[in-house]
Amino acid sequence: MANIRLFVCCHKPFAVPEHPLLVPIQVGAALAQEHFPGFVHDDTGENISEKNRSYCELTAQYWAWKNDGADYVGFFHYRRYLEPRPQAKRPYRLQAQPAAAMVDGLGQLTERYDILAPIAEDMHLSVREHYAGAPYHHEADLALVEAIIREKTPEFVPAMERYLSGSRCYFGNIYVMKRSLFHAYCGWLFPILEEFDRRCDLSGYGVQELRVDGYLAERLFGVWLTHVRDGLNVLELPRVHFEPDAAARRKKCLLNALLPPGSRRRAWVKGVRRNR
Repeated sequence: MANIRLFVCCHKPFAVPEHPLLVPIQVGAALAQEHFPGFVHDDTGENISEKNRSYCELTAQYWAWKNDGADYVGFFHYRRYLEPRPQAKRPYRLQAQPAAAMVDGLGQLTERYDILAPIAEDMHLSVREHYAGAPYHHEADLALVEAIIREKTPEFVPAMERYLSGSRCYFGNIYVMKRSLFHAYCGWLFPILEEFDRRCDLSGYGVQELRVDGYLAERLFGVWLTHVRDGLNVLELPRVHFEPDAAARRKKCLLNALLPPGSRRRAWVKGVRRNR
């Protein structure tokens, strides 16, 4: 049976269900005052843990790339998982807390698919336009990454144009994939981000804006997946977002009922608010 490790990225202590596939990992451990007991820590071995403020959950992905040898590698966020419900129509749903039973079935899916990705959410405007209008994002940062791809990996340009001009976004930096594909993805992703870091002036960026490498990686995952998916078995699964606070969860559920994620109605309302 394949060795599958699904890393759950946590920057603060959070309950991760006990399950053979789930591996809690503390991100930014090099910057933290304490190491969470029972967690893998991203500041061991070869790592970029100290870059967590910009790279977010990518410091866990880098750690696994350099230090882990599982047959299948996956990444969840402490408040966002993938759920094995291929029939789901919406890109995500809300739940109070993660549960071990949610992960059951993912192991079997890895026997049939090369990559498990989140359902791409239709934003009803291009990925470029969405990035430019998103809070704490800067249009120039994505433009710089596009220039780097044209210079360093021109074979990805057709996929980049197709994905960034389309309206379906892969959010969360969460996925599960075969080890060989994971290594290929990291070997493409991190040199691009390193070059971005060398060229971009982040002076004046606030705390949220400094998460730029993580924001960019969400879009780069879509570019990479668009480039490689022909000939691969790829399955898109819904995300589950966790909201422990009951009042906040009810409010979000009501919003999602009125304005379903991925719907044109939701995109229109967001567009109106953004243009005020």
